[in-house]
Amino acid sequence: MSLDPNSLSGRVAVVVGASSGINLGIAHKLGSLGARLAIVSRTPERIEAAAAGLAAEGLDVTAHSGDVRDAAAMQAIMAEIAATKGPIDIVSSGAAGNFFVSAAKMSPNAFKTIIDIDLIGTFNVMSAAYPHLRRPGAVLINITAPQAQRATPKQAHACAAKAGIEMLTRCLALEWGPEGIRVNAVSPGPIADTEGLARLATDEALAGKILDALALPRFGTRADIGNAVAWLCSEGASFVTGTTIDCDGGMRLGNLYAPD
Repeated sequence: MSLDPNSLSGRVAVVVGASSGINLGIAHKLGSLGARLAIVSRTPERIEAAAAGLAAEGLDVTAHSGDVRDAAAMQAIMAEIAATKGPIDIVSSGAAGNFFVSAAKMSPNAFKTIIDIDLIGTFNVMSAAYPHLRRPGAVLINITAPQAQRATPKQAHACAAKAGIEMLTRCLALEWGPEGIRVNAVSPGPIADTEGLARLATDEALAGKILDALALPRFGTRADIGNAVAWLCSEGASFVTGTTIDCDGGMRLGNLYAPD
């Protein structure tokens, strides 16, 4: 479905993790539809550079630095955004970390690191935003991954964190729905020109294996994910909550064999 270029005009959209990659693509899409952007990430220099790039395209954007693992920092950022821009209409939370290690060799601290960034970080963002949301009509979106449903070698920490994000999404949708707040998730598959895919597809042979695992024979794009998030923010999705949109080229279908 094609969205009106002004469909998010005047709405305040917070995109967390937006210094690069998928989340920066989400910010670009929401801003192109008229949203007033506030982008958040841990490193001041990177998030300010991302904001400068968006502003150069004529988008209304401010940059805010803070670590999602720091609940107080997220609370302060959301309060600042609401004070300067007004009540928050949209929050997209996608800060994440990852690395590859087998469960047998993974330290408890390594496991905890990913849980802290992905799962607890997501909760910190949602919890901090909640008091400042415009009700009804607020839309919260969490970025997850196919690992939430598909067991993956050397990814026990990420699988557990992403599964937690999807259940958290459903719980918040249930609790906050009576106030008119919708909470959903988007699960990207392998997305071209991102750090995540670069870590997976370190050579052409591995890239080919990843493609063979997809029902659709191409890598996704940042625009694909931005479009999915934008639809969830639109009136077309006004009766959609507590669900995960799999924007993954069919990765969760579990195709383990190359086509003939």
